[in-house]
Amino acid sequence: MIRRILFVLCLCIGLVQLAWSGTYDEAAAAAQSRQYGKAKTLFLKSIDENDDARAYNSLGTLYELGLGVKQNYVTAVKYYQQAADRGNVKANGNLAVLYERGLGVKQDWGKAMGYYFIGLNKGDGKCMNNLGVMVLNGEILPQNISVAWALFAGAAKYKDKDAPRNLALVQSTMTKAEFAQGKVVYKAMYQANSKKPRMDIMLDYLGWHDSK
Repeated sequence: MIRRILFVLCLCIGLVQLAWSGTYDEAAAAAQSRQYGKAKTLFLKSIDENDDARAYNSLGTLYELGLGVKQNYVTAVKYYQQAADRGNVKANGNLAVLYERGLGVKQDWGKAMGYYFIGLNKGDGKCMNNLGVMVLNGEILPQNISVAWALFAGAAKYKDKDAPRNLALVQSTMTKAEFAQGKVVYKAMYQANSKKPRMDIMLDYLGWHDSK
């Protein structure tokens, strides 16, 4: 009898969770169809129902880009921060860009790099791609085309939309030795069950730790 009660309770919880997920999925579908007003309403409903971290991040995007709402970077930062605080990985890259550009917040490269590094460690493609651009151009971080290639390759793996083009462009200019080294760096950074954070591996190959 007790097992039956527990089973029914678990089933009810599972159905509620599916309903909550369904609200977010419906909101995301509305946004994909450019029904931004409907999407905003449903994202807010998803937050009310389940405090959904994805919904906070998506609302941040609506306000950052002015989709169905008046563009407001301050509000975008607020929602992205709430998403990041709840464990949304993509929010780190979004926050990093706004701190890098000084949109909605005072420009702060320290905070921008901090969010980029968190996103790199947790698997955010945008963070990997943007770090790749920095490393390729020697901005903030030391210049290294092999490490840049590894970052772009990782970003492509994690579905960043800009990464495939950047990866192809960089690879077309690399020597065989640079490309071979890039594959070594990629393997080190993205190997399964690595005990070392990707950020530390990247900085090691950049010689950053040696220079400190």
